Amino acid sequence: MMENRVIQSILPHRYPFLLVDRIVEMEPGKRGVGIKNVTGNEWFLNAGADYPPVMLLESLAQVGGIVLGCKAREENPNSRFIGLFAGVSDFQFLRFPAVGEQVTLTVELSQSLASIYRFNSTALVEGGKIAGGQILISFSRTA
Repeated sequence: MMENRVIQSILPHRYPFLLVDRIVEMEPGKRGVGIKNVTGNEWFLNAGADYPPVMLLESLAQVGGIVLGCKAREENPNSRFIGLFAGVSDFQFLRFPAVGEQVTLTVELSQSLASIYRFNSTALVEGGKIAGGQILISFSRTA
């Protein structure tokens, strides 16, 4: 299990833009499962609003960045890298998570071309799929 402090050692994101609370499964360079707790104090939520779709996509992309970052650190502990959310395709939102729900974010690498990585991604709430599709992450080492 990977808690917030370890996640922050991999991703450059900090509050309020860090949208993954914990990593519960990890195969560096292959797949990962993260958790996002949707709380009422999120800066982008108005009273009674659901978790916005763009934030759900960013949460999935951050899990993908952690998967790639863990692999880069495995290969070279001193490596520096940058990962960017590069796109989405064949993605479907079935519903949006509400305040108080816990979202399970699963990503699995399906293809890599140079520095672009395609992940199959799924968001679940209480075991039921709420969204899923392909996300793209541009990832490269800087030093």
